[in-house]
Amino acid sequence: MKFSQFNAVIPYSEKFAVYNSFTQRVIFIDPTLKEVLDAAIHEGMDELAKVHPTFHQYLSDQEFLVEDHVNEIHKVKDRVRMVDENIDSFLLTINPSMNCNFKCWYCYETHVKGSRLNNDIIARINTFIFRTANIKGLKNFNLSLFGGEPLLYFEKDVIPVLDQYISQCRQHGLKPVIHFTTNGYLIDQAFVDYFKGKDVVPGFQITLDGYREKHDEVRYVSANKGSYFKIIENIKLLIRNAFPVQIRINYTEKNVDGSHLIVNEFSDIAPSIIQKYLRFNYHRVWQDGKHDNTYLLLEENVRKVEETGVTALTHESPNHVYESCYADKRNSAVINFNGDVFKCTARDFTQVKREGYLDNEGDIVWENNSLQRRMNAKFKNKPCLSCRIMPLCNGGCSQLAIEFMESVDDYCVYSGNENEKMRIVKNKIKEIVGV
Repeated sequence: MKFSQFNAVIPYSEKFAVYNSFTQRVIFIDPTLKEVLDAAIHEGMDELAKVHPTFHQYLSDQEFLVEDHVNEIHKVKDRVRMVDENIDSFLLTINPSMNCNFKCWYCYETHVKGSRLNNDIIARINTFIFRTANIKGLKNFNLSLFGGEPLLYFEKDVIPVLDQYISQCRQHGLKPVIHFTTNGYLIDQAFVDYFKGKDVVPGFQITLDGYREKHDEVRYVSANKGSYFKIIENIKLLIRNAFPVQIRINYTEKNVDGSHLIVNEFSDIAPSIIQKYLRFNYHRVWQDGKHDNTYLLLEENVRKVEETGVTALTHESPNHVYESCYADKRNSAVINFNGDVFKCTARDFTQVKREGYLDNEGDIVWENNSLQRRMNAKFKNKPCLSCRIMPLCNGGCSQLAIEFMESVDDYCVYSGNENEKMRIVKNKIKEIVGV
């Protein structure tokens, strides 16, 4: 028997936690037993079987020990394939426009003025929707609207696609699942009424850049007019109509402190509505992604949000194998306003970076073997193959793997920082034990 590659042993509440990132199990041992375990890790688990057979058997039963011949990396690969090659679901993302009504300093996208769906592309998309909904054995067909700002030309450009999608889903016994990633500024009663009339409940991710003044420094209509209060009112409109909203707080070291006060804006909403339809999700702006002590402020603000009964998530507790990125999945596609096809929305949508296109018959043509190349991109990075949190991190996303495919350099999404990795382990343990 051998000590699993995916085990981590860390101090936790005056004891030591032994955690396995593949099985998601944790046990707690006292300092004396920790010394016994340290000796066994150094001398071999067969020695532990002699010195403390009961402990050895328990570790084995709980899969902290695995047979010597077991290739644990292959087990992760098998799990990843099971998730990402699943063909009974399809996720379609559409960018109705690459234009936006704001200009956030950290935005990675190239805004294209006047960009919007034309009648030809709408027809192609609607044919693609028809054919996808008709796939035999399809159980889930989800639609996401992205951009740019997807609500800029909602009535003329987006509604024709939504009408087709909802109709085709219902004809084929599929539940329409619609999600908007939007800045939330253009939401109004007519928008809500459209979905009420269709008896569809969409979900939303709406971004705030910290509390009030901090947000308005980034997202403003003019020099004298911010967007914070308008967006807050629109979020209230959505949750009052039982539309779930995830407020994504794009935080930096400068705006994270005080962000918990955003919850106070919803004091006029019934707690039962807030707890059911509203949650926070903190995500650090990538240009500000330093390894510093900002996480301490993050943890404090998350704690204060959760004290009000609102769920607050962070990216400090990943589960990227079972919850892998949409772009990692074979059955996903991002169709741009001009018919170009991509897999990833976290990069700009210039034509040179497209992975295919939607042809005149409404079929996706993947260029340069791009789809299979992406599906085969993972698990070629050496540091990932020896990492104890690989089942959580998944070696990063397929987009990152592709970008490093031709490089001689190894990479790590945590810059090889073991303290960062152990902080993730600690957060996972907190989730499991609820403390």
